[in-house]
Amino acid sequence: MIDSLAKILGVVLNQVFDVIYGLSPVGSLGITIILFTIFVKVLMLPLMLNQQKSMKRMQKVQPEIQKIQDKYKNKKDPESQKQMNQELGEFYQNNKINPLGGCLPLIIQMPIFLALFRVLQRAGTYITKLHDLYYLIATKITTVQGYEVLLKEIVKDNPRIKLSEDTLKTVEGIQSILPQLTTNAWHTITSKFPGIPADTIVNKENIEYFLGISLVDSPSDLMGQGVIVAVVLFVFISGFTTFLSSKVMTMGNKQQQNDQALQTQKTMNMIFPLLTAWMTYSLPAGLGIYWITSNIFQIVQQIGINKYMEKVGEGE
Repeated sequence: MIDSLAKILGVVLNQVFDVIYGLSPVGSLGITIILFTIFVKVLMLPLMLNQQKSMKRMQKVQPEIQKIQDKYKNKKDPESQKQMNQELGEFYQNNKINPLGGCLPLIIQMPIFLALFRVLQRAGTYITKLHDLYYLIATKITTVQGYEVLLKEIVKDNPRIKLSEDTLKTVEGIQSILPQLTTNAWHTITSKFPGIPADTIVNKENIEYFLGISLVDSPSDLMGQGVIVAVVLFVFISGFTTFLSSKVMTMGNKQQQNDQALQTQKTMNMIFPLLTAWMTYSLPAGLGIYWITSNIFQIVQQIGINKYMEKVGEGE
């Protein structure tokens, strides 16, 4: 499923990228990710609105739900639990409430996130311009005598690259590993293989770099390369915007401050930003751009939805 979705996202990203690259190659991959993220969030706006309506309805009928649960509070046998679930199901149906409706946007976003990770991990496969650049570089590498030994030495400490017996024997095989090289590895590549045209490397960096960070590198790989401040700031912004997004999401639920579910939500609001920061640090930086853009859009969108819900009323 993820591979199929990655192919679809790859096609969409490639089309958007071609337009952006035609305007300016500099930062084109980062701008493409930002525009793609906004596009996805706009498409999901109806789902988010339905989610908020569902949450408001759940909030309104929470006392009735609590009464049903209290009826079976001291009855833990399977039959009683079955009756409680059946009664709750009928209550949800009669009140047109989907208790899992609030999870739908997250369920949809996770495959997109995983597919985008796959696309960024293999950017040279999905982005035609990068594919052509990597192919040219791979071709130049094979013209150097003993290139296989040199490449094995360069990639030996990279856990993301798994070499088969034949990977380095073909231009296509070499091309497949180039997008997974770190910035330090690329410095070695350019010194060991001087036949690679300088303008090709410059063009590749113009595409892949955004605000001084390589989007196909993970920030953890970039530490120690003179961009520590940028990496720390990047990871912090990712976690902080996730925290703000979570806070704004719960702004409309003030009436449930003592509810156990809200207490769980508060805990998640603390854990999830830390998890996001760690993922941003560990995975390709392009995913961090996706998270930050998504969070900022979510904050603005949620403020608008909250104001809209106040106007239309809880029952609508």
